[in-house]
Amino acid sequence: MRVHKCTHRGQRKYTYTGDLDFQDARHAVVKAPWTFDEMALSYSRFSPGDIFTETFYFDRWYNIFEVTDPGTRMKGWYANVTRPARLQGDDLEWDDLALDAWMSTDGRLLILDEDEFAELTPELTPVEAASARGALLQATAELRERWHAYANEQVARGLTQRGWTMGTAESCTGGLIGDVITNRAGSSAYFQGGMIAYSNAIKQRVLGVSEATLRDHGAVSEPCALEMARGVRTALGVDVGVSATGIAGPDGGSDVKPVGLIYVGLSTPQGDAVSRNVWPHDRIGNKQATADEALRLLMKHLM
Repeated sequence: MRVHKCTHRGQRKYTYTGDLDFQDARHAVVKAPWTFDEMALSYSRFSPGDIFTETFYFDRWYNIFEVTDPGTRMKGWYANVTRPARLQGDDLEWDDLALDAWMSTDGRLLILDEDEFAELTPELTPVEAASARGALLQATAELRERWHAYANEQVARGLTQRGWTMGTAESCTGGLIGDVITNRAGSSAYFQGGMIAYSNAIKQRVLGVSEATLRDHGAVSEPCALEMARGVRTALGVDVGVSATGIAGPDGGSDVKPVGLIYVGLSTPQGDAVSRNVWPHDRIGNKQATADEALRLLMKHLM
């Protein structure tokens, strides 16, 4: 199959070949090797022999490229904002609208080339410009879903290889971390359960957070997150404990502890860790970012 990358005016920019892996009425998946010169970017490096598994949609204004090295090690996912792809026989065309996003294997999302998109926007119709902006939101949501699936697989592999079980102790996330973990089919093999310890009384009585910690540092603190993670290991009889405590917002912050300040704790037989984060999102966004951080922290320590 020949794939033609076109400009926003529909003019072919360059052509490459790939193997059609799947096709239905909504999309086509093409596997294509990177045959260009090595390209070093700030967020990744594309080298000859890398494999791009490219999903082209006929009814969406973006595509998704999954990038692996020749040994199938994941490098990340790239999303291009485009007009819907066009397929005629063995020729597939897509119009690049400049706006892009990159999701790395550690779950870091980058929005790219917004300045280039701004320059070409006057040449788009108002409907096209609005469709492109909306497509970026859809594309980043799909990138996040793909990263969740990847990270969950790494966590599952790390836990099962060690024969470990895990549980969660959540305050501000209200069970969202457990929800993300259990989105993977088969997670019952290692995920034993979770506890929502919203009040300080429950943190003390059920998870064993000390009165001194709450008095001297507060519930939103590194010591509290660590004691929650350790406490859930004891309470549930699991090997690994993951915790979250913080201020999701929109109220409750202060100069010392602003809205978005959230600590994620991890306790394992091989050691403990705490991640301090100050998220800039709304309440839902802060909770989602915290669940992602918990998955990231867990994956990092298991890989």
